[in-house]
Amino acid sequence: MPLTCFRLFIAFFVVAICVATLSACGGSDGGPPTTSKQAVTNLPDRISVAEKSMSQLNSAIGSGLIRNASILSEYAKVLKSQKPELTSLINSLALDGGKNGAILKNLQNRLATLKNEPGLFETPLARYQEANAIIDAAQPENYNLALIDVVNVLADMSNGSLPRIESESKRETLAANRSEDMGAGSQLIGNPSYGQWTNSGGTSIWAWYGMYAMFRDLTGGRSYGYNQWNRNRDWSYYNDVGRERNGSVRSRNVNQPKTKKYGAKRDYGVSKKSYGSASSDRRKSAYGSSSSQKKSAFSKKSSAPASFRNRSTYSRSAFGGK
Repeated sequence: MPLTCFRLFIAFFVVAICVATLSACGGSDGGPPTTSKQAVTNLPDRISVAEKSMSQLNSAIGSGLIRNASILSEYAKVLKSQKPELTSLINSLALDGGKNGAILKNLQNRLATLKNEPGLFETPLARYQEANAIIDAAQPENYNLALIDVVNVLADMSNGSLPRIESESKRETLAANRSEDMGAGSQLIGNPSYGQWTNSGGTSIWAWYGMYAMFRDLTGGRSYGYNQWNRNRDWSYYNDVGRERNGSVRSRNVNQPKTKKYGAKRDYGVSKKSYGSASSDRRKSAYGSSSSQKKSAFSKKSSAPASFRNRSTYSRSAFGGK
């Protein structure tokens, strides 16, 4: 065999081996597994990474490195002084800034389900995808973003004395998204950390967990059906951006909210390769040309903590999450 042909043969053989290796480890592009067989092979490693990611997130929370957790704590202090009758509800929301919060507990429950209840997943590939979603959600910068809604709930409960973060004002987003004002806590509707959709006479009704049921009292006992909420809801981080990483497999596949063509200007780090891009079809949030972005977070007359005065409404974290 001539030397040139021999070299070509060797080169072809090496390429074939590389392609075969990549296919064994993932999809045809070397990415995530594309078949259940591949997922079974790679799942133990993904679960191990998920456990490590959760451990690192706990350390970051315990060390006070989650920027929006600090804002949440400060907002809770201010709001309790304004509305002491809501202290128990505010305290429940403020827990999300620490290790006993609803969002972190939801992540922990998802990890336990992933490890111990494989029969709840339709396929090994679905289980693998859930492992990746947990890893993604457990990144400190993504956990920081997951707190946007609960911070903004406190902001809205303050009747505007506390500014929203990563969002225009309630008045502006309601107008931009042609949305109905669904009252206190509405950003958390649809988020499985705070409640669930229950069937009532053939209609899905949102039911709050535990102390969060006080939100219903704050809206005069009003309950929201899925169809009404889906048509008329305003923008929220969970439903318009974070659902793919912060919701369980079941919650991602059931009662998927529709979106309007008022696009958020950022994708908040959602991987287009993993989840697809919906940025052109999201509801309006913070990222437009609104003059509210140029204003300070508090006026000089604000009763908010001094550390929050003259701060932009953007929430900056040690991990990013602008």
